[in-house]
Amino acid sequence: MRALLTARGLHISVTGDAVVMVELRCGERITLTAGVVGDGLRWSARAGETVVYDSPADDALPADDALAADFPVPDVFADADMVWAADAVACFATEAERGTDLASVFGGNLGQVLQRAFQAHGITASHDGSIGVSNVEIELPDGTLVHIWDAGHESTGLPAAYYLAFGAVHLTPTDGGDDRETPIPLTRTGSLWGDLAVLIYAVKSKHDAVS
Repeated sequence: MRALLTARGLHISVTGDAVVMVELRCGERITLTAGVVGDGLRWSARAGETVVYDSPADDALPADDALAADFPVPDVFADADMVWAADAVACFATEAERGTDLASVFGGNLGQVLQRAFQAHGITASHDGSIGVSNVEIELPDGTLVHIWDAGHESTGLPAAYYLAFGAVHLTPTDGGDDRETPIPLTRTGSLWGDLAVLIYAVKSKHDAVS
């Protein structure tokens, strides 16, 4: 975990067994802790009262969650969990250090947060920042497209603080002229930052596969 966080430009310190602290330039502090579950360590991260990341292997969604049936919690391998936790912390750190007001539609809407998150991984996500935009578009190296939106609000123009769950599809051309929409499976972690990390992981895998 130390290597993953350092590679993302974060300043860290280790305070005990399986406890890592990230100190942000804005004065905020993120605490990551790990526990042994199944095939290895499972991570969680907190910035004060804010849940930055929880392993989906540890915290399944409540049975009455309206979106739970569409976004099941599968088994998660320890290596993927660690990468998701590191990316969740990095995404949170980016917005915290720039002072983003996640409750504002101007500068803090979901589309803009997505743009900045993917840009950190060298992937361009298109979004014009308006309230009416329904999705974020990413063009893969082979010319096919990925569309991303908030599946609860059918938009990415809303303030990021109102986020519910990501939806994503891969669009590929067909002989008939219409694009085939293939849903991209996404694990829900229960937080914006964890879900964003999972989304980055899924899209980057497709991006790298056709590069």
